[in-house]
Amino acid sequence: MTKLFNSKADLESALKDRSIRRLRIGNKVLCLIKNQDSFHLVDGLCPHQKQRLDKGNLNAFGEIICPLHFYRFNLKTGREVNRLCSDLAVYPLEINQTGVFTKI
Repeated sequence: MTKLFNSKADLESALKDRSIRRLRIGNKVLCLIKNQDSFHLVDGLCPHQKQRLDKGNLNAFGEIICPLHFYRFNLKTGREVNRLCSDLAVYPLEINQTGVFTKI
């Protein structure tokens, strides 16, 4: 497990609602997302042409949208909505008394 934040309060203060934050863990680029009071961690690059998803947008349907070709990925499942490209990897977040963690 990789520790991302020391507490849930630290996580909440790092992101405002409907925002995307780019993270690097080792050689992996990720996007930490807060959308409608839920937190998500996904690959930071679109599986189609490796565009940075932190430059994309979030919509009201719980999707992150790639800025290049506008592929839409479900934040919970990583599935590309129209099945036009590969799905996006989604990583679990574990929040407990000792911090915020993920398993990559």
